Amino acid sequence: MGLIDKWLRKYQDDWCKPCKCAMEKTHKQLFALPSMSVGHYVEHKDPKYFREHLYMVEKKADIPAGMYACGAIQYRCPECGKRVTVLDPFLPVRDEEKHEPSIRFEQGELDDLLVR
Repeated sequence: MGLIDKWLRKYQDDWCKPCKCAMEKTHKQLFALPSMSVGHYVEHKDPKYFREHLYMVEKKADIPAGMYACGAIQYRCPECGKRVTVLDPFLPVRDEEKHEPSIRFEQGELDDLLVR
């Protein structure tokens, strides 16, 4: 495996860091984040914040105008069973999305977020 391959695997959301293998996407859900609006985005790393402020929506059209949304994907390693939840906060603007940095939870903090 080349140096570039090792670097890419280290930073990809869908790779298990300990096993160095591709993880399976097990759940995907869209959430509205009404506590944040245009010009008021604040990055949070506390899983409790997301548990209290995210609410499920079926489609982007269900997100109130000017409010942030969050795509959530849960991955599972087929080798060790480790679960990782990645949140992708974004602001829907017309037909585009302004994405903020992804937030990765690797210690089980949000394992049940997508199946509640």
